[in-house]
Amino acid sequence: MKNTMEKWLEWIGCKIGSSLLFASCVLLLSGCHPLQKPESNKAGPYEKNFEIVGSEKDELIGKVNPAIFNTVDRRNEDAEQFESGVFTKEGVKVSLQPGRYAISGYPAGNIFIYDENGDLVIREIVGHVGGVGSLTVDIESAYTIFADGGYDNVSFSPVPTTLSTDLNAGIWDVGLDIGAGEYIFGSEYGMGYLEIHEKGNDPVLYEVIGGSEMGSKSRVKLTEGQKVRVTGISLVNFKPVAE
Repeated sequence: MKNTMEKWLEWIGCKIGSSLLFASCVLLLSGCHPLQKPESNKAGPYEKNFEIVGSEKDELIGKVNPAIFNTVDRRNEDAEQFESGVFTKEGVKVSLQPGRYAISGYPAGNIFIYDENGDLVIREIVGHVGGVGSLTVDIESAYTIFADGGYDNVSFSPVPTTLSTDLNAGIWDVGLDIGAGEYIFGSEYGMGYLEIHEKGNDPVLYEVIGGSEMGSKSRVKLTEGQKVRVTGISLVNFKPVAE
């Protein structure tokens, strides 16, 4: 099933002729999730906490760019609102002033962010008709952002830093964006993943299945300095565990 998921993602990565076609593809993706397994085949850790382990985790996370641990100056003194039309099937490249941004677009497409060496930092399907609603990330001055031809237009909006227990798709700092502590997390809708990255340690990966009654509920302890990545799902809600 995972190979099927990868093929569909590559297909979506191609230039999309219409928003209707793109929306259909995303619906197909949601119906063919790589981790929808029979109960009897799930590993113990998954049954307990929706944690994905072993080679499957490694394949899903892939190569982690060390730039994920960088944090920009959150005062956003140089960050500026930027809008761009996408007039060709090839998409558009964008360079921004350093800062923290929320990225959105219409109708939908792929956002790729590359570091100064041209290596991929993050990729996400973002849009109004498919993927996640917005992507929040730190952008350094040497980064290049590429929005593919699935978009008519894309928007980059500076965002302030505030502590929250609701995290949308993106990369978040424990201690800056969400407080350290023990939480139960889940989502009201959608399906995706939550990654926890810490220097010197292997990443931790959880599947997030939306739903107030039947959705996943995972328990996690966050410590200051960790990075939390939300991917494939628009919003994850964290509820502090009472001491």
